[in-house]
Amino acid sequence: MSTPGRWPTLAVAGLGLCALAPLFGVDDFLRAWLVAALAGLALPLGALPVLMTHNLTGGRWGEPARPVLKATAATLPWALLLFVPLLLLAPRLLVWSGDLSGLPETVAHKRFYLNLPFFYGRFALYALAWLLLAARLGVWRGERRPTGASAGGLVLWALTVTFFAVDWIMSLEPAWYSDILGLIVIGTLLSMALTVPLLTPGLYSDRDPALESARRDLVHLWLTAILFWVFVAFSQYLIIWSGDLPHEIRWYLHRGHGGWQWLAAAMMVLCGALPFVALLPPHWKRRGRPLAILAALVLLGHVLELVWLVLPAYYPEQWTPGWRTPLALATVAALLVWRIGARLPADPREARR
Repeated sequence: MSTPGRWPTLAVAGLGLCALAPLFGVDDFLRAWLVAALAGLALPLGALPVLMTHNLTGGRWGEPARPVLKATAATLPWALLLFVPLLLLAPRLLVWSGDLSGLPETVAHKRFYLNLPFFYGRFALYALAWLLLAARLGVWRGERRPTGASAGGLVLWALTVTFFAVDWIMSLEPAWYSDILGLIVIGTLLSMALTVPLLTPGLYSDRDPALESARRDLVHLWLTAILFWVFVAFSQYLIIWSGDLPHEIRWYLHRGHGGWQWLAAAMMVLCGALPFVALLPPHWKRRGRPLAILAALVLLGHVLELVWLVLPAYYPEQWTPGWRTPLALATVAALLVWRIGARLPADPREARR
């Protein structure tokens, strides 16, 4: 993957526009930036368990993808920096950080967990754990494949991601609770990270039979992550509706009207139905370009998922598409492509060596 000069330019220009955007409404832009920061963190954070899985299992499927996955994971410090403005202005994002009188009584019982000092401490702990794990895997230098650290790292990664999802998604509506949200986010991260090798031009050449076999195995792993995401997302929906608890059902109610239902439908088609139908026949797995198009659509679907998870907490009555979220997402995308491309050679064949 090369790094044309346009990506740094786009990233810097986007950051400049984002710095001006709060002049038109700080709270609205912070909410959009939260979506973009979550999307930006998803790729490097999702690349870590894929690398750890390959360290434990080996196999041809991961060899061509390792340089790209390591370059993606190496953007983790940049992705964490995206949360700095959100942390500084957290009281404007988190309703539980202020007066609780207007919130349900159940929120008061969560005060031991939902308080800003503990919230900041948890984020610092997550960031430290992820950075140490990435360093142990050698994403910035060398080629390390520690099996012991990978086995324990997968457990640590799953636990920290689960609590991170509670802090930055579930707590936006503190009266709501789900045991499965962490698993949904895990499925999202894995599915998003596995699209990156498929989107890298020339990484899996159609003309090389060995690479075609490796790509097919990678696609099977990707399909597994997609099916896992579909299963846990539907399980959460089924459990909450069958439980018939008002404070839990309300979370789905305001995501099912006012335009949010169309976003949910697009998300389910792009992240679930489309890849399921496309990846079951064998011929799609043999061609790189259709797979790249499919990977881009799935990645778009998961970005829409993050929008659907976050923004209805602030705009429950009506979804009004605006310019803030696309601007924030485009800026973060340019920044990540720039930093990933900077760590890869111009010729993708060199990345496979």
